[in-house]
Amino acid sequence: MSVTGHLWTVLPNLLGSPSEPSTPFFTTVDDPYLGSIRLTGWLDEVPESDTAALIVHGFGGDANSRYCAFAARAARKAGYSALRLNLRGADLSGEDIYHGGLTEDLRAALRSPELRKYRKVYIIGYSVGGCIALRAAIEKIDPRIRGVAAVCSPIDLEAGAVAFDDPSNALYRRHVFHQLNRVYKAAAARRPMANPPEVVECALFTKERDEVAVIPRFGFPSVDAYYEKIAVASDIHRLDIPGLLIVSENDPIVSPKTVRDACGRASRALTTIHTPAGGHLYFPSDLDLGQGGRLGLASQVVTWLSNQS
Repeated sequence: MSVTGHLWTVLPNLLGSPSEPSTPFFTTVDDPYLGSIRLTGWLDEVPESDTAALIVHGFGGDANSRYCAFAARAARKAGYSALRLNLRGADLSGEDIYHGGLTEDLRAALRSPELRKYRKVYIIGYSVGGCIALRAAIEKIDPRIRGVAAVCSPIDLEAGAVAFDDPSNALYRRHVFHQLNRVYKAAAARRPMANPPEVVECALFTKERDEVAVIPRFGFPSVDAYYEKIAVASDIHRLDIPGLLIVSENDPIVSPKTVRDACGRASRALTTIHTPAGGHLYFPSDLDLGQGGRLGLASQVVTWLSNQS
């Protein structure tokens, strides 16, 4: 892994998120265990547009993440409205916690009055948010979905977890777990959880943390069953909505090898683009993925989606 990949992963996060002219978004999702759960986000509306982009953050991120703001800006420049959605609890509201296959939050957002009016929908997901976007397409959660894009996404979740647990990723793991533990602690402050935050915070590895946090909350029989059920790789052959997967060859968090292996099972609906530029989620502003139009990751992704319908 090159030093450049690490620099592109770390340094842009230090810059903060650009300000966007957004309206607060609120809706609810019905959960079989907890009942009504409040979801939030930021909505950028383009008057008269018939198309909306639903933007999904990665683990440890939220709707204010810098990459989400860039995606919303690119969608708006293309003439599309954009919703940057907080997965349940990502806003530290304490409503709940989320996991890597939670398409129910996306269903609820698309059913909301604000998004119900749009004729076409694109979904853009980052890191594990991209896995959720692809799973939403596989499950066909909404007939208006015309295309999905996943950026730096570990579509083989178990292989990705094993790679992420490598000692070389200890600092990245500590950062992501810190953010996820904040979400868990906020939820535990509002309602009883199977394990107290102190137990979850002791987890040093991905499977270990999923065992004490995700599995008891969502009723999976085991960590292995959780990975098998939600992993995109196991169902990627069923994808028949146009999908785009961006793979960074210098991604220090999502191993390109695990993605390449999983892509061998994909349907023809999936387009995979590998790039040596950038790191995890962040890339040079002049990135060219061969799509024409404006350069830069977000603009190139939006151009690809625009060409699918």
